[in-house]
Amino acid sequence: MTADRSGRPATLGDVALLARVSPSTVSNVVRGSDVVAPRTRRRVLAAIEELAYRPNVLARHLLQGRATTIGVIARDLANPFFAEMAGLVEREVARFGFAAMFCATEGDDEREAQAISLMLDHRVSGLVFLSFLGQPTEVEKEINGQVPSVFVAAEEPWADSVSVDEHRGGELVARHLIELGHRRLGFVGPTHPDRADHRRMEGFLRASADSGLRPVIIAWDPPDGPVTIRGERADWPSILRGPGAATGIFAANDFAAIDLLDVADALGIEVPGDLSIVGFDDVDMARLRRINLTTVSQSREALVRLGVEALLGRIEGRIVGEPHVTLASVTLKVRGSSGPPR
Repeated sequence: MTADRSGRPATLGDVALLARVSPSTVSNVVRGSDVVAPRTRRRVLAAIEELAYRPNVLARHLLQGRATTIGVIARDLANPFFAEMAGLVEREVARFGFAAMFCATEGDDEREAQAISLMLDHRVSGLVFLSFLGQPTEVEKEINGQVPSVFVAAEEPWADSVSVDEHRGGELVARHLIELGHRRLGFVGPTHPDRADHRRMEGFLRASADSGLRPVIIAWDPPDGPVTIRGERADWPSILRGPGAATGIFAANDFAAIDLLDVADALGIEVPGDLSIVGFDDVDMARLRRINLTTVSQSREALVRLGVEALLGRIEGRIVGEPHVTLASVTLKVRGSSGPPR
């Protein structure tokens, strides 16, 4: 901390007193305004240097009508996909002189509302949402056009969105498993799926139905949540080793797929010999040699770059008009967790 000669941090008033000018003159110098005479400016700058005055950055930018913080809200930062996306957002906004402020809602509507209020109270310049909202209408009313917002890897009709074709991703997985020869398929999704989970499942089921197959739908919150099928409790041994056991499973995200690999290992089920597992997201961990997960890849770097570009365009007034949706493509990365059934 910088301080004046009394030992406390120097204030704008201290600088004004030493330079024999008004506080507004000091403020004008700090803000770089050209209304201050050169001789007066030099006197103020000398006082700033003598007192080691450090301007309040937030206050300065609020005076300029612009804060320096971007709010980032995600459902679950424990999920590697969201954690990696958050890191990419922080790096991208830093390139333009912004800091990132994070909130994780854990899928709780009350925490979602608290996060929005917190961001608005801190006068953020804009908001980046990394997941679908539990109460999108209420959030829209709370924001009420106060700050620009963008959804990345998610979408809402009232804000710019950059997302991927979730249906297409699900279809790619189904066709991959069917082409390998799998006929007993399963889909694993969270107990409370969001729209992305639903769309991935819909694409998977649609492509499976084209081949006359009806995958079993399994609800599971890894690693320790209960396993249910059509609302009834089930267990992994019966799903993976019982009569008619699934031989090919599509997990709604890599987080669940990697935990399912662990479940299979604990049960002595060989992957991919006995069971093929495919995820969605292509997180960094999926590429590790010991995991080697087949997964649907969405370019996180491209999603974040496009999202931040749209947000800054709104903040700076370069982009106006109705919200715009940008869809990025997906690809299937075939690795060692999928193969023909025995």
